[in-house]
Amino acid sequence: MEEENVNTSQMLNTSRDVLYGQPEQSVTLDNVYQLMLGINERLTTIEKGMSQVNQMNRTLTNLVTKFTEINSKVAEAEGQIKNFKSRCDSNDGKMSQIKHDHTELNKEVKNLKKIQTDANNNLQGISDFMDDFKVNHENNVKDVKSAKSSISKVANDLADNTLELRNEIKAVVKNAKQENEILQSTVIDLQCRSMKNNLVFTGLTETEGENTEEVIRTFIQQFLHITHRIEFGNVHRFGYGAKPGRRGRPRPIVARFLYYKDLARSLSNTYRLKGKPFGVNQQFPEIIEQARKSLYPVMKQKRIEGHTVKLVRDILYVDGEMYNDQISDIEPTDSLASQMRTPDHHQNRKRRRRISSTPNPDS
Repeated sequence: MEEENVNTSQMLNTSRDVLYGQPEQSVTLDNVYQLMLGINERLTTIEKGMSQVNQMNRTLTNLVTKFTEINSKVAEAEGQIKNFKSRCDSNDGKMSQIKHDHTELNKEVKNLKKIQTDANNNLQGISDFMDDFKVNHENNVKDVKSAKSSISKVANDLADNTLELRNEIKAVVKNAKQENEILQSTVIDLQCRSMKNNLVFTGLTETEGENTEEVIRTFIQQFLHITHRIEFGNVHRFGYGAKPGRRGRPRPIVARFLYYKDLARSLSNTYRLKGKPFGVNQQFPEIIEQARKSLYPVMKQKRIEGHTVKLVRDILYVDGEMYNDQISDIEPTDSLASQMRTPDHHQNRKRRRRISSTPNPDS
């Protein structure tokens, strides 16, 4: 740079000499030409220098821009450093907590080691116990096998005895069942005999303080047209019905006739009650009544077909012969029959024919 300044100074001096001249020198065109060439070279050099200056300016501008970016990055880095420092401070607290937890963990590990030692001791005790248990188990297996053999022998003997006992029980139950059926038939027959002289009157209005015996006498005289005095053993109302003075079906009256001929005559005159709200029927045990109700439709159908039918207790006679197709599905409802019911009573639905004390109407 200093060399260029010296050359420029010399050129300026030379140009001044050419323009203003020197007293001791004469100016020629050659000198002017040389001067112009020198000026041209210097201008060319200056232009090159100016291009370098422009390049340097651009370089400086880029450097300023980069310095600005660096400053912003440095500021950002400083902020990150501050955040990192705050995190480090927070991590210091966490490290303290971790150290505390580590200390506690060491204590727990020591306790676990102690527990493991105790567990090992216990396992050794259990192992010894299992060895003893195995020996005892083998002895028990032998005892069980021996007991099983004895029990099997006893079971075989017991099975034989049970079979014999079962056969004996079946025979006893069968005999008891037969005796029970005979006893039940006998009891029902006795009930029928005790009710032989009883008639049940229905439809008679009940009044307060009535004399049921006089009510029946009046009814027999008025509706059955029997004028002579009939003697009764006992007359009373029974069952459920409308109370005196209220609407509804009145309670029936049962009357015990002292003489059977009076009962028979009363029954023979019941045809006079046709179309009237009264009824007169013989009294039977509940089981007989249920059986008779089941036979009423058959009896009605046989009459329509022109057969001669007669119902004696719970036995239906058609043309003088016992009706064999009757099957009673009615369960005994009286307490005595319920007590005498056998275990297979519900399976044997066909009721056995009882020995009747009433003679056959054809005999």
